[in-house]
Amino acid sequence: MDILVEQETELHRYEVRQSRADVERLIHPSFSEVGKSGLSFDFASIVNVMSAEEPSGCRVHSQNYECIQLEPSVQLLKYESAIVAPSGEISDYAKRCSIWAFTGTCWQLKYHQGTPCPAFELK
Repeated sequence: MDILVEQETELHRYEVRQSRADVERLIHPSFSEVGKSGLSFDFASIVNVMSAEEPSGCRVHSQNYECIQLEPSVQLLKYESAIVAPSGEISDYAKRCSIWAFTGTCWQLKYHQGTPCPAFELK
């Protein structure tokens, strides 16, 4: 599970999201997402969204990771996230799940979903 949490949190970082090489390493070409907004994304559209992002002082806080094996090479990663502003203000609470698949050489994100949720205590 450690590698999946590490890779998931890599995708929370602006620098990684701006690197096409990192995005291609971490996200599968057949990627699909249902975002917290309710909008759907595929690989091309999520790359466009990430490349258009501007740097900000906000950071993603994530916690309570749980990994469920669906198949030996397919893992479901569940966790909670929130955005923390430089001022300390916390917003955008969500429950998230990601499906990671082992391609034979590396783990890649195949599916992601974010669902808004009530505020929770950050650990």
